[in-house]
Amino acid sequence: MEIHYNVAGCFRSPREDIELAKYAVESGFEGVWIGDHFLPWLDNRPYTHHILPWFGALMAEVPDVPVGTAVTCPTVRYHPPVLAQAIATLDNMFPGRFELGVGTGEALNEAHFYDGEWPDWGTLAGMLIETLDVMETLWESEEYVGYDGDYYDYDPIKLYTPPKEDIPTHWAAWGPQSAKCAGKYAGNLTTVSSPDHIENLLVPKFEQGLEDAGRSLADAEVMNQMSAHFGDPDELAGELRAAGEHTPDDTELDNPDPRDIQRAADAELETISDEELIDANNVTDDPAEFVEYVEELEAAGVTRVLVVSKVGDPRDTIDAFADHVIPEF
Repeated sequence: MEIHYNVAGCFRSPREDIELAKYAVESGFEGVWIGDHFLPWLDNRPYTHHILPWFGALMAEVPDVPVGTAVTCPTVRYHPPVLAQAIATLDNMFPGRFELGVGTGEALNEAHFYDGEWPDWGTLAGMLIETLDVMETLWESEEYVGYDGDYYDYDPIKLYTPPKEDIPTHWAAWGPQSAKCAGKYAGNLTTVSSPDHIENLLVPKFEQGLEDAGRSLADAEVMNQMSAHFGDPDELAGELRAAGEHTPDDTELDNPDPRDIQRAADAELETISDEELIDANNVTDDPAEFVEYVEELEAAGVTRVLVVSKVGDPRDTIDAFADHVIPEF
């Protein structure tokens, strides 16, 4: 089990997130991840960094550990060849460190740049499959290559600054179809799910996709983001509530406006008890509870945990993991 840190990219300034990433790595976390948003999920979240300049600064200042996106949608906001070029440049400078977490995208980030009605999941998945094909073809080819797909069409082009290593790809999945796609088209799975959901639904479908592509589960990563907050539970629950920090379940995926999503979150928060907030966000003053939950994830098939904190002092949670959790794994 590897334990990495996710700075999220929406709670602090870009500079503060680099300093936090440094602190996490110095404390024993084995990698650094960040979300990639044009707009935040919730209007109360004060930042959304552009990840590409941020990664250049991060990788120069924080050596050795892997870094990655949790996650980016490479299909609409980005032209796939241009994103492939940017990632190849990062890997050329810092070989073997960058990992690409991808998702099919939400209206929140992509609909503003999409010409037409926001498409269904099947179309979005098809776009992502082609995007990964475009990017991997450019990364691997030393010659000019064109592309003629259902969603993307390019005349012959090539990357003159290639990556030096293979770029691992992680497909974000919550349902069975996306989990199978993760295995077939990416080779690695990332999610934000419970241990039961991972073990009973996602991993079996992920393994089917791996088998379809001639891959093995033994060679794949199963990542799960884990919200964690160490401190006084009552105080932290109050901070979560005051910040309006609640993401509605599946109801706002087609909503392009974080102000609307925030209103929906605030309405749902009125129906959620402090105990439910504490449980949903892994809020505790006992680090043994973190150990127990990571053990449950490991038993479910998770190989890598990405820890993220939304409120409180994130260094308190980092310290609790450094002193009590990381040594157990």
